[in-house]
Amino acid sequence: MLDDFIFSLSVALPIFLIMLSGFIFRKKRIITVEFIDAANFIIFYLALPIKLFNSVAESSVTENFDIRFIGYALSATIISVIIVYLFSVFFIDEKSKIGAFVHGTFRGNFIYVGFSLMENVTGSIGAKTPLIVAFIIPLYNIIAVLILVFTNPANKAKNQLKSAFKNILTNPFIIAIILGAAASLIDFKLPLILQNTADYFDVLATPLALLTIGATFKIDKLFVDIKSSIFATILKLLILPALAVSTAIAFGFANEEVFLIYVLFGVPSAVVSYVITAAMNGDQDLAASIVMMTTLFSVFSITLFIFLFKVFAIV
Repeated sequence: MLDDFIFSLSVALPIFLIMLSGFIFRKKRIITVEFIDAANFIIFYLALPIKLFNSVAESSVTENFDIRFIGYALSATIISVIIVYLFSVFFIDEKSKIGAFVHGTFRGNFIYVGFSLMENVTGSIGAKTPLIVAFIIPLYNIIAVLILVFTNPANKAKNQLKSAFKNILTNPFIIAIILGAAASLIDFKLPLILQNTADYFDVLATPLALLTIGATFKIDKLFVDIKSSIFATILKLLILPALAVSTAIAFGFANEEVFLIYVLFGVPSAVVSYVITAAMNGDQDLAASIVMMTTLFSVFSITLFIFLFKVFAIV
């Protein structure tokens, strides 16, 4: 059991330490705002799309396209939003905070932190992960717009929905997955020189993403709305993943699928939830606080869940 605990800690702690390094480098001004902007551009438009393309192209799309599993992931996401919203109606005093609370609680950092977690545990992001990304990212964006419009009628619903659909169609991750699927179906292989170059960007994606997440931390935002942030953290890191995983086990999904479901629901809140909430006139301070708190406490929750997965031989 001690070995299981050490393994669990060795999975979660390095993720946190890389983010902590980014935070320290930013405080020491080794990492600048210009570096963060440039790194985010490289991650979003190059490194992570290449990682997704490689993963899909090197797998069999027809064999890994599991409509039952994808349907479960989508349904569980929608149900999680409903659970969080109902919770917020009863427990969040200021109704103006509901949009930011719901968005920050249901939307996890699945690609940046999730990919790192999966690589630490299994050695790769897996064949089904990019397919989940292809469906979950559009769903995240649509739900985010709907919930923020619904909780703040001052937002222009038509324009926001139009913008969301445009972002989906032009999202580099979605484009990379589609191209990777096409390459897989026709058994297309990149020339060796290009493939080796792509592999370097593939390896770069995860650590650079974690470093930039840490560099954007603002500790002063952590205590803006401590009560709501604590509620969000408990829901995001413990209750929602526990419900999703236990239900996935009850449905008889394979161990690797159960673990993927945990990663989807158990990672901390996505930084983009703050960006979108701020852009749509939501409570940006609460959104930032949820991102900070869920990220800080995720090292404990991830260690706990991985430990349980090891004990029950799921990973």
